[in-house]
Amino acid sequence: MNRFVLALIACLWLPSALANDLYHASIPLENGAQTSQQAAKKQGLSAVLTKVSGQRNLSDNPAVKQALQEVDSLITQLGYGETDTAGGAPTRTLEVGFDSQQVREILRQAGLPLWGSPRPSVLVWLVDDRGLERQIIWEQSERPVIDKLRQAAALRGLPVLIPVGDFDDLMAISSSDLWGGFIQPVEEASERYQPDGIVIAKLTDQGIRWQLFPEANQMQTNQTRGQARNAAAMIHSLADYYAQQTGVILDQNDDSASVVIAVGGINNGNDYVALEKTLANLNAVQGVHLRKLNDDTLVFDAQLAASQQALIKELTANREVRLMTSQEQEAYTANTSPTASDAQHTTQPAVELEQGEKAGEQGESDSTQTLVPDPQPSAEKRLWFVWQP
Repeated sequence: MNRFVLALIACLWLPSALANDLYHASIPLENGAQTSQQAAKKQGLSAVLTKVSGQRNLSDNPAVKQALQEVDSLITQLGYGETDTAGGAPTRTLEVGFDSQQVREILRQAGLPLWGSPRPSVLVWLVDDRGLERQIIWEQSERPVIDKLRQAAALRGLPVLIPVGDFDDLMAISSSDLWGGFIQPVEEASERYQPDGIVIAKLTDQGIRWQLFPEANQMQTNQTRGQARNAAAMIHSLADYYAQQTGVILDQNDDSASVVIAVGGINNGNDYVALEKTLANLNAVQGVHLRKLNDDTLVFDAQLAASQQALIKELTANREVRLMTSQEQEAYTANTSPTASDAQHTTQPAVELEQGEKAGEQGESDSTQTLVPDPQPSAEKRLWFVWQP
């Protein structure tokens, strides 16, 4: 997307796709009056703050109120677009983009979470019980419920997938599978879309009932149920859930200034690149660099923008990362492989304070490598994870 100097782009028409970015909004204009445009800018900032924080109803927050009064100083892109309306003339829109760093600073000052990206993708299976027989609503159904679902997803910045309804889908699943909540056919039919989460939604005359399986690979053990008046309300509930799970409160207290992150299970260069990218995209991390590599374990120095618990919550929300158990941690520090039985134990998160003489107590030899072979600062904070792509 081209970037333009604000003074030169007021009369340009920007693609409506601009609104799909977390820091952009597309706001309908009632007319061309300056007052309408100024109000639209404020609506745009409110919409962006909702998308980026994952929170609704922010108008009473003092920091948000102040930011709305200074909205012009936050704008980096401005232009016009059009959006189609059913059965009427296209509606003119104000396309407005905001500075991401300033938006984050507003959230920090407001004490609001940052729900960043990448965000989990959610596959939504819709089955309609309002006709003579139950039917699956596919992506190409041209049903109003699909449009409302997409509009709500765009407002919240939640990546939503709708099954296409091609031959593979038709052969893999039926409306009775969805209505009955049969896990296996839903799991198998969903695999081709590679979603992070799966929703089974049942449309009735009374509204919509839904089941959320937040982790597609754990449908048997983890699910959340809900009820809403329509598809848009369902999407808002789903976005609220994921924002609660992975949003982080930005702060800079002494407890969260820095930490060492150790990640085991790195088997090749692809794993290293993927892990490094994952760490770089964390909202709870200001900066990260590799300290050392020992066998299949990477050790990083990280400067935090949030608390350690926020880092743990955000990082383990990625299904390729989990906390290392205490037994596994002991095996890594002793340069031995954890046993299968150890890996099955559930323990407290493996977060510890390491002392400088610990490596010497473990009897390191010249022929082997341990995770902590070199002197460590006293009371170094270290978090232990396992990479499992």
